Amino acid sequence: MKHVRIAIAGLALLAAACSGGPTTGEAKPGGTSESPTSTSPSATGDSRLASVKPCELISDGEASDLSIKSPTPSQSLGQGVCEWDGVGNGGLTVAVEPEEGADSLNYEGDVKTPWKFGKYDGFTVAGAKKTAYMCHAVISVSDSSSVQIIASAGAATTDTAKACEMAKKSADFVVGKLS
Repeated sequence: MKHVRIAIAGLALLAAACSGGPTTGEAKPGGTSESPTSTSPSATGDSRLASVKPCELISDGEASDLSIKSPTPSQSLGQGVCEWDGVGNGGLTVAVEPEEGADSLNYEGDVKTPWKFGKYDGFTVAGAKKTAYMCHAVISVSDSSSVQIIASAGAATTDTAKACEMAKKSADFVVGKLS
């Protein structure tokens, strides 16, 4: 039951982080027959991430190194999300955002610390949305695409440093597969 609460908290935080950000693009009334005038990655997202499966971004060996197991694709938040259970020791969620850049994600009120993940810029957010046991690592793949990694040290702890260590290590594993 504790794992379910952690997973639900992680999903709620992910949903909060993914919503409410500024929108981009041009609104068109429904039923229009006009085709888009631009197909550049900045207008339609990053095609490099369109086929990325989040459950494949952390290998079984890497999961073992992180003390997590059993990746589970999330049906509630769409195909771009995968979760790993930390077996009473937190967990990990990876969300692939092929059409939403890191700057578009809603981290209003949170402190974003710039971070370099391999060749990609990004940031970390310790205790995002006032949850001391969680840390987010966000990889900016392009202006219009990103990968979010949400690590939990476990709801029974307030060890934000442990969660951030896990998020950064996981992000390093992920960027190795994005290149």
